[in-house]
Amino acid sequence: MYYVISFNYRNSDVVLRSKLAKLKLEDFKDFKEVLFLSTCNRIEVMFDKKRDLNELYDKVFYKVITPKEMVKAETYEDDEAVEHIFKVAASLDSMVVGETQITGQLKDAFIEAYEKHYIGQDLTRLIHFSFKCAKKIRNQTNISSEPVSVASIAVRLAKEKLNDLSGYSAVVVGVGDTARIVCKNLIKEGVNIILVNRTVENALALKEELGDEVNIDVHSLDSLPKLINNYRLLFSATASNYPVIRKEFIKPTKFKRLWFDLAIPSDIEESSECDNIEIIKVDDLKEISEKNKKKRENELKSANELIKRCVKDFNKYLQSVSVEPVIKFLQDKAHECSKRALKNAVKKHYIPEELEEEVEKILHNAFKRFLHHPNITLRKMAESAEVDIFVSVLKKLFGANGMDMDINKCEYHMEKGIFK
Repeated sequence: MYYVISFNYRNSDVVLRSKLAKLKLEDFKDFKEVLFLSTCNRIEVMFDKKRDLNELYDKVFYKVITPKEMVKAETYEDDEAVEHIFKVAASLDSMVVGETQITGQLKDAFIEAYEKHYIGQDLTRLIHFSFKCAKKIRNQTNISSEPVSVASIAVRLAKEKLNDLSGYSAVVVGVGDTARIVCKNLIKEGVNIILVNRTVENALALKEELGDEVNIDVHSLDSLPKLINNYRLLFSATASNYPVIRKEFIKPTKFKRLWFDLAIPSDIEESSECDNIEIIKVDDLKEISEKNKKKRENELKSANELIKRCVKDFNKYLQSVSVEPVIKFLQDKAHECSKRALKNAVKKHYIPEELEEEVEKILHNAFKRFLHHPNITLRKMAESAEVDIFVSVLKKLFGANGMDMDINKCEYHMEKGIFK
C-alpha cells in the first residue's frame, strides 16, 4: 500500500544530497498522495502506493541527478515502508540515534503537504501513527534520554578540539532548527554568539527566544565576509541553495580557524580550503554518530522490537477505521434495540404476539430509513482524511466496545486548526 524512496547519509554523500535538496514538494504534483521530507541527512519521498521509478525519474528526479545516481536510493514497500517511516520518526534511522529534531521536521513536512492538498487519508494515517510510535519509543526506552543532534555533536567536537569553549566567540550563520540547537549548546559552554542571517528580524527573534541573559550580537549577511576573518569558530546552517561563504571572502589570519558546515547544500564553497582553516562537514560527524549508536545498542534493540509491534498495531488500526464495520455496527445496534423493545412490548401485552413479526418489519424499515443518509455520507467521506474523526465520534457515542479507535489520532491537526 505504501511506498518510500530514501536518499540518506548511508547511501548518498553530501554532494548528491545537495542536488536532491533543490527539489520541492511541487515537483511531485503528478503523484498525489505524496509527502516530501528534506533534511541535512536525508531526502524521503513517501507515497500512498507503489510508483514506477523510471516514471519518477523522467518526471522529477532528472532535474537534479543522473540515472546512475538515482539507483543509489533505498526503496521500501508495504510493511517495510511503514517500518521505515516509523524508524525515521522515532530517530532510529538518524545519523545520531535518539535526536528529536527529525520528528519536528517530519511534522513540518506533513503540514506543508496537507495544507497544499498533496496528501489525503492514507498518508495522514501513516504519519500520525508514526508520531504515536515515536512517542512510545521515547517513553518506553532511554534512546532519547540524552538527545544528541548533529548540531550538538558539532559543538561537542569543537570543545574536544579547543579543550574549553568558555570565553570564545562563534559566528553562527542561519536561524533554522540546526542553528538554534547550535546556539543553545554554545550558550551552555559559555560562548559569545555572533548571529548572522539574511533577514535580521528573524535573527532578532531567535535572540529573544534564547533569552536576554546570553551574549548575542546580530548581523546581516552583508557582514559575513568581515566576520569570518575575525573569529576562530564558525557554524553555518542556512537553507540557501548556493554557498553563502565564498572563496573570495576568506583572508589570511595568524590564528587557526575551526568551521562547521552543517548545511545541505553546503554553505561553504568547495574550493575554500585554507591552511589555517579546518572545515568539518555533516558527513565528517558520522564517526561520532557511530560511537553514539554503539552506546545505545541495547536501547536500540528494544526500540526496534517496539517498532515491529507498532507496524502490527498500525495494520490492525487500518482495519478498525474502515467505515463499513461502523455502518454495520450502527445497523446491528438499531436492529438489536428495536428487537429488545419489541420483545418487551409483547411481554407486557402492549402489542399482540401475532403482530410481532409485522411490527418488527416496520421498525426495521424505520431504522433503515433513519440510517440511510448517515450511511451514504460516511461512504462518501471514506477517502477523506477527516473521516477518522467522525468514525471516532460515532464509536464513542454509540459505545462500540471491542472496536475502539484512537480518538486522539488527529489531535495534532486539531491543535493547528487544520480541521477547523
